[in-house]
Parts: sequence; structure tokens; C-alpha cells
Amino acid sequence: MTMTPNSFLNTLQNTATQYHIRFPVFIEGSIDFSLLLINCCNNVTLVSNTLSDALPWWQVKKFLGQETGSLALDIRQGMDVEKLCALVGCVRGGALLFFILGTDLSLCPSRFYQRFMRFFRHPSTAYINEDGDVHLPEFCRYSTEETIRSKNVLTSTKSAGITLCQSQAIAAVEHVFSGHRRRPVLLIADRGRGKSAAMGMVAQSILQSGKKRILVTSPTISNVETVFKHAAANVPCRRENKYRLVFNNDSVLQFVAPDALLRELPKCDLLLVDEAAAIPMPMLDRMVVKYSRICFSSTEHGYEGTGRAFSTLFRTLLNEKTKGWKEIKLVHPVRWEEGDPLENWLFDAFLFDVEPTFPSGCNDIDIRIIDQDVLIQDEVLLRQLFGILVSTHYQTSPNDLMPLLDDDSMSILGAYSGKILVGALLAKQEGGDDMALASDVVMGKRRIRGHLLLQSLAFHTGIVEVLSSPLLRISRVAVLKQCQQQGAGSALISALERIAKACGTFMVGTSFGATPVLLRFWLSKGYRPARMGVQRNAASGTYSLQLVKYLIHAPHWLDDIFTLFSTNFLYQVSEQFENMDACLVAMLFTNMDADALLLLKPERRQVELFAHGVLGYDLVVGSLVIWFKHWLMNRDREYTYDLECLLLVKRLLQRQGWEKVARQYGCQGRRDTEMMIRDWISQHYCQ
Repeated sequence: MTMTPNSFLNTLQNTATQYHIRFPVFIEGSIDFSLLLINCCNNVTLVSNTLSDALPWWQVKKFLGQETGSLALDIRQGMDVEKLCALVGCVRGGALLFFILGTDLSLCPSRFYQRFMRFFRHPSTAYINEDGDVHLPEFCRYSTEETIRSKNVLTSTKSAGITLCQSQAIAAVEHVFSGHRRRPVLLIADRGRGKSAAMGMVAQSILQSGKKRILVTSPTISNVETVFKHAAANVPCRRENKYRLVFNNDSVLQFVAPDALLRELPKCDLLLVDEAAAIPMPMLDRMVVKYSRICFSSTEHGYEGTGRAFSTLFRTLLNEKTKGWKEIKLVHPVRWEEGDPLENWLFDAFLFDVEPTFPSGCNDIDIRIIDQDVLIQDEVLLRQLFGILVSTHYQTSPNDLMPLLDDDSMSILGAYSGKILVGALLAKQEGGDDMALASDVVMGKRRIRGHLLLQSLAFHTGIVEVLSSPLLRISRVAVLKQCQQQGAGSALISALERIAKACGTFMVGTSFGATPVLLRFWLSKGYRPARMGVQRNAASGTYSLQLVKYLIHAPHWLDDIFTLFSTNFLYQVSEQFENMDACLVAMLFTNMDADALLLLKPERRQVELFAHGVLGYDLVVGSLVIWFKHWLMNRDREYTYDLECLLLVKRLLQRQGWEKVARQYGCQGRRDTEMMIRDWISQHYCQ
């Protein structure tokens, strides 16, 4: 199709304005041509790291929680998919989203960009190049509004300025405020569905009804600006500062950061938690316990990239901690019409709407290598693979799609049940670096991109040789829930180990947020702990644990790695890890070498006297600690720890106070707790 640039733009802009929709517009050509075309539109915000008078990419998060008009994104030097998706959710209906592509795109070696180029001429997109080649969206080819409506391209869902879903959400939050305690509501939506606006509207209604106090929390205050905006709309109130809105009846809407909320526990009549998926699960757990009237909201698809895995985990938490909680899913868009071309394109291009295919059964699992060159040509396989990753992991970012296609150091294995992919393993090649580079890494002068496991081990132990050894790091093992506990995960790991040995890579490692279930699984596969991070993961609230397994012969430095881990953990358990899961602590001790800790005869004698009631706890606490550590180290990896054993972990190893331990394990104070310790040790002293 041939059109003049002005005619092309007028057609797009008029159609977008008339139907309150958005179009993605791809411009291929010189930068002068691109800017000339963009400047024909009014009030376009330019995002670029190289062009003058442009907003740099690192600042785009300033748009979050706000609406914006047309944007032009310069992606000639690459793009951050996560930030791109964040911007899409801010563009309001009637606006255009331009992509500045540059020239010679066909020469780009990136598989990700090869696939991305296929979406330049998507049914929902507009495309123009400097030679006059033009592609209009399918939407613009419909001649009349009647035709558009009859094809179900657009569906109006608004009434009196709000959608039906928003009305349902408002009613649900009002019920949380006025109904029975501990009946929270969870609002789930894709981007742009008005969940923050709904929370602002219901906050306004409640705050006007009497002197009330509503707290709103979120990872950043910019996320809740929409809540404040709608709470303040057309009513007498004043914004004292960016954190606090005060009504004429002295009601207050106030922002409190999640950590401050849980530290100070301020009182309120209602707590609103916006973008809950970006808050660590342990913090959400405490909010559920500490506050009796809560509304949670979360983006199921969108820039947060948490997807359905978060929703599943959080629903489990609510089922355990509350009764009668309610979920409202907001499906109708607010900032644009349903059937919006830009959103349709976004979901297809970045796989936001992927749903894995489930087999009728999971028998006869077959493991196959998935080649990235094949993956880029097989959209069905790519969608199934990404769907598995999204549905089984707490956080999956849109940025994860790029390395999946482009990272040549990545190995991808698929577990098939018949023709259906039911599981996948992702692994990356690390190590094999020269000693000079390795020395710089150990000294903190250099970092090696992508070598996360070996680089961490080398830096934290000071052993330079670690980085010279090749290793395959397993970054993800994902299996559909219906096919878990049936050997697919184990088969994937075994297959990777065989591939590693065949390629001359004699070590495999992994890193994950440690839980007793995961640790037991990996220990059963012969992997040994090598390092544990001392800070909890912001997303999962777990400590990151690194494990290593040698397949043929161990490098000479590996025993030093294991020794250092054991040596430090013996002391860290009562300081850095004093609040770690007791079962996890016990399992880590069980995996240590008992020969590393001497248990002498005088210490054994003291423990025996304590067990017989001759000596008190305060007189023998050192001997008890050494004996208990030694006892754990001599357990089999499959050993199951009883309640009393875990009580000893909390008191003897993690050094938690008597009152706290007694309360946690149902004892009546110190005397009762000490008696439980004495009885358990007397039963297990000779084991």
C-alpha cells in the first residue's frame, strides 16, 4: 500500500481518537525521517538514550500510575521489554505508540529481534518505511462503526464513568470495611483495568462517611498516585504532602511503605495494598495476620511479570490464614476500549496471555533438547514453553523472553508427554575463565556477565581457581503442576548431567530460594550446599542457597568451598539466620561433615547428666549445643525431624529466647520448654 506520511498519520490518529483506542506504529528508516514523521503529531513524548530533548529509558518508571498521551520509543540500540510494557499500560486511548527502528534491521543476528520483526506487520499494527511502504492496522480497513461493532473488535463496558468490574470491586471493598472482620478481598487485573482507581473511589466514599483512617501501601508511592487522585476527586480535601490526604471531616488517607507498616503497625479502619505481587510473600503474610480489614490488588499480567504463579501462592496463603476471602477479577479496560489494538499486539508479541496446554496424562516422559533456532520458528512451542515458566514460577519478567531466544550459553531441555511439552529445564554455561580475569573478579575489580554462581563462590571465598572450572548452572526447572511428583523434574536434571559429562563439563550447580521441600529434593540428587546469602530475597522472602555437584572428579578447591560453608554456617545460624525455618537449619546441618566438629568425652558426660536431671540447662548449654550439632550431622539425609527436634534448633542453634520458643511450640514458659528439651535428649542421647 502506498500513502503519504500525512495521510497515514491522519488515518491512524482520527481512528484512534474516534474509538478511544491505541495503535502501535513502527517507523523504519533514517532518524531524520522518523523524527519528521513523529513531529507531525502533537504532544509526543520521546524516549531515547541518544537523542536530545528526550526522556532517557532509565527514567520511564516516572510514568507508572499515571496516564500519558502519545509516546515515541527509540529502540535502535535495543530495548528493555519490561520498561516498554510498563509504558504501554500508561498510554491512554486515542494516542499512538511509535517505535523508531532505524535501518538494516534484517542484518540483526538476534533471534529475539528476528521474531520481533514479524510483529511489525501484525493485524493490530501500523508500519511505514522511508521508501513509502505502508501497512495499516486491520482495524482501519473497516469502513463503518457498525462493521466494527459487528466484528466484536470493540466492546464498550462503561456506565456512569466506571466499568461493571469496578462497580463490583467497589462493593467488595465496602463489604470488607463494613462486614465481618478477616474477610479480605483480592483484586486481580491486567494493566489498565482501573483497580487502583476503584480503590481510590471506595476510599473517598468511606472517608466521607465519618472520621476514618485508611492506609495504603505499595512498593513505591508512585504506584498509588492513582488511588490518591480518585480519592480526592471533586470533594473538599487537602493534600498535606505526597503521603497524606486530609478531608474536611478530619478523615485521612495516608501512604505507608510496607516495611514501615509492619515495623510500626499503625492503626487504621482499612488497609489498601496496591501491587501486592511486588511485595515479598512473608510481608503479605504478616499484613494478613496484623490487619483485619484489607484489600489487596495485583497485576496478573503486565510489567510486574509475576503472572499466575503469584496469584496461586497468595490464594494459598489466604486460604490458610482467613475464611471467606473474596476475589474480584477486573477484565474491562478503563483507559482504552476493550479490543484495543495496542494491547492485542503487546499480548501476542511478548506472550502475556500464554496458557500452557495440559496433557490428558503424564506417562512415559521423554526428554529432548530444544534448539533456539527451532524455537524461534515454532511459535506454538515457544508459547507452551513460556507458559510453563510463567505458571510455575513466582516471578517471570517480560525480559526473560530475550535470553530464552538469544543467549547462546543457555541449554534448554524439554520434558514431553507424547507431543505435549510438560516441563522444561534452563541451564547456562559458566566458568572456564583465565586466571588474570578470575583474580580481578575475586578482588572486586571486574564482574563477568552471566556467571552468577561461580562468580559468587569465587568472590565470597577468595578462591581464584573456581572461575577457571567449567560448570553448567541450572537456572530453572519448571514442570506443570498436573505432572509434578511423577519424575519429570528428576529426568530433566539427569539428562542435563549426561549432556554435561559428554561435553567435558564435570560440574553442575544451581541456586534457588531455599525451602525444606526444595532442599530435600536437591540433596536427594547429590547436590551439596556451597554458599547461602545472608539477605532474604525481596520477592519470595527466602535465603538464596547455592549448591554444586561434581559428576566425575571433584576439582581440588571444592572441598574448601564446602568446608567454608560449614564453618561459617555454624556461627551464622545464631546471628544472620536466627529466624530461618528450623527444618531448613536442621537439614543443612545434616548435610555437613560430622568430622568437622569434635565432640569430646567431657562434653558427652555433661549432656548425659543434663538428660538425667542432675545438671541444669544453664550449666551445660555449651556442651548441649556441640552435642546437638554433632547429632544432626550424623543423621541420614532423609531423616524426618520431629517437633521437639525443631524446638532444639530454635533454642540451641538459633539462640531464640525462652519466651519466643515456648510460645511458638505451645509450651508454658521456660520450665515447660526446658523439660521438653531434657526429655527429648534423654530419648536420643545414644542415637
